[in-house]
Amino acid sequence: MKAILIFDSVNDLLYSKWDEEFLSRMKSFNEQESNENITDSHHISQLLSPIITSQRIMAAQFSNTYTSMQCKDKTTIVFDEWLDHVFMIISEDNIDDSHRELLDCKTLVQHVCGQNINLLHSSIYQDWLSVLLESRLKGDSIPGASGVIGESGATIAALNALKTVSKELKTAPHQHYHLMLFVGDKMLALYSSRGSDDLMPPDLILLSTQCIAAQEYWSDLDQMGGDKNSRLPWLSEQNSAIVNMCAGSTGSPCAPHSLHLLEVAPRVIFVALIDMELREVGIATHLSSQILMNLRKILLQRNLELLPNSLDTLEAALKKTTDALRKNKGNANLCARVSSRMLELRKSCTTTTPLTPETTATAMHTALDAVIELLKPDIPSLRTEQPLKDLKGLLSPYIDFLQVKAKRYFSLGSGDLEGSSSLTLHKYVEEFPGLIHFIYVDRTTGRFLAPDMADCVDMLTPETIRSIMRRTMFALREGYGAATWRRGALHVCAVQWWERRGVPVRPAPHHPAALRALAPPGDILGTFYRQLIELVFPNDTQGVNIKELICVHLGLLPASTAVQQARRLAHSVYELAGENPAIASDLL
Repeated sequence: MKAILIFDSVNDLLYSKWDEEFLSRMKSFNEQESNENITDSHHISQLLSPIITSQRIMAAQFSNTYTSMQCKDKTTIVFDEWLDHVFMIISEDNIDDSHRELLDCKTLVQHVCGQNINLLHSSIYQDWLSVLLESRLKGDSIPGASGVIGESGATIAALNALKTVSKELKTAPHQHYHLMLFVGDKMLALYSSRGSDDLMPPDLILLSTQCIAAQEYWSDLDQMGGDKNSRLPWLSEQNSAIVNMCAGSTGSPCAPHSLHLLEVAPRVIFVALIDMELREVGIATHLSSQILMNLRKILLQRNLELLPNSLDTLEAALKKTTDALRKNKGNANLCARVSSRMLELRKSCTTTTPLTPETTATAMHTALDAVIELLKPDIPSLRTEQPLKDLKGLLSPYIDFLQVKAKRYFSLGSGDLEGSSSLTLHKYVEEFPGLIHFIYVDRTTGRFLAPDMADCVDMLTPETIRSIMRRTMFALREGYGAATWRRGALHVCAVQWWERRGVPVRPAPHHPAALRALAPPGDILGTFYRQLIELVFPNDTQGVNIKELICVHLGLLPASTAVQQARRLAHSVYELAGENPAIASDLL
């Protein structure tokens, strides 16, 4: 049983995705006639409104937020709130899994809708969000990290091909763009124009999810005998749309980009991402919206002691917003409107006026909504017929190889890998007898390294790997730096360590309860790891990386041998990734 629900500010159901078991459960709570159509959003809103209202009141009036509820029948309800909208998942899954999925759902909403969640009133956006949620776990990547194909020959050829076709793409008046090739959900090559802002780790995960959704649709269409080059129904006729990439200190998706998807070959996707030059406006507006939401809660709580500082913070954020609008030649009348609403809000909060603070805060919210409308620009036209033809020609010697890579479960996953490395991963079974599989993760960069799974896919299915990763993240969230356990005929060993600019560091002491209070690890934005670094390295987070190594051995292998092999493997992985091998000696 599972349902993913999004409610607007007045508790109306804005988006829903559920299965038949959820509907049956809701019908059992419905006291109306049995032939009543329970699938209607009005009835779902009525049945769940008391729970949503309770969550809103506890969060707004008492600052006593709770993120989940667990019922006696093992039903789990997980909440999150963003910009007056409540996100909810009702299922029988583990709380951490549900919470992680809810965080990813919120990230995907920001990715496709930006800060205008009301775009979900459109059936096209609803379908778009639904296919992304379905594609979230269909790829090979582990939770919260993405893979990169590292064969040097294919990578260099792909990069050169992207450089060649970049000269033919006409992106004016926008001069900053990224061109990428994805194989499955793993990135093969990335070419960025000069002066472009770097893509953040979550961006690659979001783009890989877009690629998986497109590949699944085209594959199903091809099996039914349809035109595999037809447009994706949730995108425009040119398979393009406006998406929001991550920006700012929190990494929230608020930087509008124009996305264009093209199929080079089955499971090989060409991605063009054009910066719409609205990054500063998006960051400032996102910050202003968040502060305004907090201010409205303060007014609701009548916590007047916090009001002056909140007004000062909001005014500073709004100034950044208007400055960014002027720099991008935004509407001068809109800038004046935002500034005047701020004056009205400050005056109503500090003196006696006919307008109440709540009324002026609502007026300010309306003014910000007008700014948010500017963050949904028109999609620029992009002529891709000739560049796509040239790309296919340049990559033709590698297409068969890449299609095989797309069908394998795990592939190489570090951008620094070279074909001349001293360790070839497909022979790691000979190097480490009893070792079945390993996963090396850099949580700060959101990248992972793992060997191909084709030879032992019967023993280690994708679901088995995901289950091992969930168990690993649970152990590390409980405060353990290392963990080992048996899973049937398998023996799993996981370890986590810290580095600062390539040098091992020891984190500050912290209570395990502080880790349990954080969001579960493994979401797209890496919220847990960002908060964890801030917790264990207060005021000194620059250059800190979190690394993980998970080894899967046969269960009959002695524990001492498994540990010794893990040490040797850590050395080999560091050499393979071009990192400092001296660190590996103290991992276990």
